Amino acid sequence: MDCKNLMVGDLVYIHEPECKGHRIDFIDELGFQVGADGEVYDECDIRPIPLTDDILVKNGWRKEPISIDGDYANWYGEIPISQAEDEYNYADIELRYVHQLQRLLNLCNIDKEIIL
Repeated sequence: MDCKNLMVGDLVYIHEPECKGHRIDFIDELGFQVGADGEVYDECDIRPIPLTDDILVKNGWRKEPISIDGDYANWYGEIPISQAEDEYNYADIELRYVHQLQRLLNLCNIDKEIIL
């Protein structure tokens, strides 16, 4: 993961995906501060949270399959997202991780708290 693309407010895993998601509270030359305890983590500790059907559903999107086998779908919610197999896209922009969806919502001026 290229941590240079992360911003304050992005949701990430710390260490392993088994851990719940954490919000980045502060970024400086020492690393990423996450959570109220003020602990600082470096790039080696940060993992992206994959965008999944479950996360989209929890956050208000609804899926409408557009093929017989269900590999293709349109997701309707805050912004429309298309899905081809396991790949999510907004206007040909691939969305693989939750922080990318957060950034897109922010660019669209949509204030939304993502639920994991």
